[in-house]
Amino acid sequence: MNQDRIDSVASSISALGYEGIILFDEEEPEYQTFTALSSELGDEPHRSLLGICAGTADYQLAGDAQRFWNELEQVALSHGQLDSTTDVKEILGDFMEVSVNARLNQQKRTRLIKLFDNDFSDWFIENYDEVQPLTVWENLAEALDNPMKRKTIVFAMKVYDIIHLIENDTYLNFPEDIPIPCDLQVERVARTSGITDSEEENEVMSAWAEVASQVSEDLGRPISLLRIDSIVWQSGQIIGEYEPNQDAAREALRGYFDQIGLDEKQAGKLAEELTTEM
Repeated sequence: MNQDRIDSVASSISALGYEGIILFDEEEPEYQTFTALSSELGDEPHRSLLGICAGTADYQLAGDAQRFWNELEQVALSHGQLDSTTDVKEILGDFMEVSVNARLNQQKRTRLIKLFDNDFSDWFIENYDEVQPLTVWENLAEALDNPMKRKTIVFAMKVYDIIHLIENDTYLNFPEDIPIPCDLQVERVARTSGITDSEEENEVMSAWAEVASQVSEDLGRPISLLRIDSIVWQSGQIIGEYEPNQDAAREALRGYFDQIGLDEKQAGKLAEELTTEM
């Protein structure tokens, strides 16, 4: 890890303030999908179950994440109701027929079936009002026989967290050490920002954890790595489009940051720090 770069990246994120950081969650594709569904279909527990289950299948896509979540929205709306675990299961079954899920399709179906056959779905709905987020995280991992820190498990918890934000205007109380879902974009921006030159997943995750810890200290409140992930994932998509052209990437990042509501100074500094080693 490069502590100087960690300090600089964290400072540029801290400069956004808490409200600026949240702006990135509101641009996540799953946020768009469940904002639409919240006013059209079902109730909060069943929407949350749908989001968690779908989150476990958001990998190896035949397309991008925006398409994945948009297709889920369309399938759910076409189904017409979301009031039971049977509705969730049927929506997911139809969703698995969509071409964005063509890769590793049977593997994804098997994972989803486990969530219903192992009673995770019924347990989640029955205990929705009083269950703690950590318990949901533990039980999801157990139902899929995966480590809690597996990327898809953590990402499913991020979806759950974002749905809670949409429904209740607040985040869930996850432990502060919940890891970042370490995917291509997270690894890419770790490299282009210079916080680490390692390609080892644990090293990348540790570097981002250091960033989040410093941002939390700067802002005087816990800032989850799930929030950092939104900034990094969206920025990584843009950087990946323009790499290795640093100037073009920075211009595109500034334009995007301006579009979502950052001021010129915030946008410029963040774009610079995320591409310093590009």
